This record gives sequence, C-alpha cells and structure tokens, in this order.
Amino acid sequence: MLNLLNKVNSFVWGAPTLLLIFFTGVVLSFRTGFFQITNFKTAFKTFFKKSQTKNGKKLTPFQSASTALSATMGTGNIVGVAGAIALGGAGAVFWMWVSAVICMIIKFSEIALSVRYREQTPDGQYSGGAMYYIKNALPPFFRPLSYIFCICGVAAAFGVGNLTQINTMSNSISQLVNSVSLLSPNQNLIIKLLVGLCCATICFFVLKSDCSIGRFCEKIFPVMTFSYVGMTSIAIAMNLSKLPVVFSQIFVGAFHPECVTGGAVGSAFIAMRFGMSRGVFSNESGLGTAPVAYACSEGDEVSLGLMGIIEVFIDTVVVCTLTALTILCAGEFSYGVDTASLITLNALTSTLGKNVIFIFCPVVCFFAFSSVVGWGLYGAKFFSFLFGEKNKNIFLTLFILTQIPAAIFRADAVWVIAEIFNGLMCIPNITALLFLTNEVADIIGAYKRKHRGV
Repeated sequence: MLNLLNKVNSFVWGAPTLLLIFFTGVVLSFRTGFFQITNFKTAFKTFFKKSQTKNGKKLTPFQSASTALSATMGTGNIVGVAGAIALGGAGAVFWMWVSAVICMIIKFSEIALSVRYREQTPDGQYSGGAMYYIKNALPPFFRPLSYIFCICGVAAAFGVGNLTQINTMSNSISQLVNSVSLLSPNQNLIIKLLVGLCCATICFFVLKSDCSIGRFCEKIFPVMTFSYVGMTSIAIAMNLSKLPVVFSQIFVGAFHPECVTGGAVGSAFIAMRFGMSRGVFSNESGLGTAPVAYACSEGDEVSLGLMGIIEVFIDTVVVCTLTALTILCAGEFSYGVDTASLITLNALTSTLGKNVIFIFCPVVCFFAFSSVVGWGLYGAKFFSFLFGEKNKNIFLTLFILTQIPAAIFRADAVWVIAEIFNGLMCIPNITALLFLTNEVADIIGAYKRKHRGV
C-alpha cells in the first residue's frame, strides 16, 4: 500500500503539476512586468512596516504574514531541502532559487485575489482563500472546484498540518531525552503521549479565534526563525573556506550534476525536479493556503500581496538556502540516497558538536508546532466554507483530539497521503489563477497608476 501511495504521490507532484505551476508563474511574471522583482524593495519595506490596525476582531498584516510563515516554515525547510540535495544533487538548490522567483508572483496573485473576493462572517471577521475567488470570480460551472479544493484542504490539514507535525515533535523530544538517558519502550511511549497531550492543550487555547492564532504566531515566528538562522549561520561561518566550492557545486550541478555527484545523480532534469518540487512544497505557493491567513487581515490587496513576496523570500531564499549551505559545507551525506531525516542534524553535529541536538530538537518542535497552529486556521476556514461557520468547532475539536494519538503512531503512510492531498489542492487553485491572470494584471496596473500619481 505504501508503495502504491508513493507512486500516486510521485504522479501528483510529478512533471505535469510542476510544469503547470512553472507555466502559471512565468505567465503572471510577464503579464505583470516581473512585479515580484521590480517591486521587491517596496515589498520588503511593507513586510516590516508597523501596522496601525486597531480592530481586535481582525489580524494585523504582520500577524497574517507570521501565521502564513509559521504554517509554511515546517519540517520541509529542514527535511525537504536535505532530501532535494540527496536525490537531486547540489544543483537542486539552484532550481530551488528559480522556483522562489516564480513562486513570489504566484503567492502575490493568490493573496491579492483572496483579499479582493473575501467575505465577512457574522461575527465581523473576514474569510478568504482560493475557494472564494474560485466561487466569486469565475463562471458558475467552476464552483465545484472550490469544494474540491476545500475537501483536499481539510484532509491536508489533518495530515501534513497536524498528524505528521505532532509525530515529528514527539520523535524529536524522545530523541533528545534518549541522548541524555536511555529510556525503555514504555517510557518512550509515555513521553510521546505527554507531548501529544501538551500540544492538544496549547492548541485548545490558541485556536479559539483568528486573532489568538495571529498573536501566537506573531510571537513564535521571530523566535524560531532567528534560532534556526543563528544556528545554521554559525555552522556555515565555521566552514567559510568551503563556500566557493559549494557555490560552484550548486551552479555546475544545476546543469551537469554528474560532475558533482560522481554519477550518483546524472540528470539535470532530476536536479530540476527535486529542487523545484521541494521549493514549492516548502513555500506552499500554488496551494492556496497562505491567502487564507492574509484574507483575515484588514490590509488591502497589493500591500498584503507584497508581504507574500517576502514570505517566499524568507522561507525559500533565506531559510532553505541556509539549510542547504550547512549540509553542503559539512558534506556528511551520500548522493542518491534518501536519508533526509538525519542529513541536517548530522551536518550540524559534525560542525558544532553533539550538544547541538539540545538546540536543534527544540527548533524542530517550534517549526512543527507553528505549522500545526497555522494549518488549524486553514482547516477551520476550509471546513466552514463546506459546512458553515457555525460548524467549524467540529473541525477544531477533531483537529485537537487527534494530536494525542498522532504522537505515538508511525507517520510514513500519513506523510504520503497528506502530500497527495496537498498536491491536489494545487490543481483547482492554479487553474483559477490562469483564468484570472488578466485580473491580477489589472490589480497591479491600478497600483502602478496610483503610485505614479502620488
């Protein structure tokens, strides 16, 4: 069954889906005059601009961005990058960068359309996302795609946004405790169950409202980001003399991977496939998830879209690159072998020593739990769209309760199933973006005319 699921997953995240995402990004880039590049400086200023929002019922723009980044910056930034390098060679990093440029304009477009077509709930909050612009901006016969999108989104929220993340946390904490004192199987089981119980308890209080989620993510995002950036930057600084060789491997490996991997990875297409797929999987552009968080804010279409550009930059260009450079500088892995779960830790250990596990494991837990919280918001919005706002507590109750057993079961199959549903979310969303390309161009055109007129 696992082999069958892996084949389905390879198809869903295969060449057709990646080409569809790439084609959409290229079309949007040309139609908007490469807005993500020409307005990058403005996007950077907008991201760090202090919000003046006073409405306690809605997220501030920065809280929306923090929530989106908290959900996006999960184990994919650590394990996903390691897997891309192991299977696609050092050149996969180059294609990860290429995907980031393409994904920036996709993320901008998703957010701008989501904000334009969001709806207000009876309690005064906003609800938006891909399902709303599919429903409100496209002809009626496209409407079933909005329901397909939400069904896949709810499934992905339970899988990649909950079960697998909690399982990653419980395993990390168990590994940390075992590094100090070897535990019996029963003691390991108790620790993992306690992890699941603690996560469920915290989620019970955090997931009460959009604003409580935003406030939590606003605080946790800087902590986990600076902790990981600091740790990897020190590891890279200790191997500074190796950087010229590493960058040479990245650029040569992008087109001639066999020259770097010794033949273990001998296809430029493989380097491209793993680099772009893991880049997209990391920053979630095209999935239509992050716009759900941004639509909860009081910001306007363009300013929130600009923040999405920086979200992709931080996730892929900064965090994923630091992971990649740490791994390549250390060189503690074998090409062509999927040993992603330990590659990053081994690279840090070989450079910073065994005690780095006391920093690495808590950081992994921050990454994983922040994804749980972000996906809790996404899943609740998807469920509300399908069954009504008054029924979203059904989803939240199930979402929280499943965290306890999630801490102790094997997540192999769930990871794959979750990735399949994650990939299936792309199809209706990217289809909608293609049909709404002109509208995105109009949004940017109006912004440019206003900007010139100031």
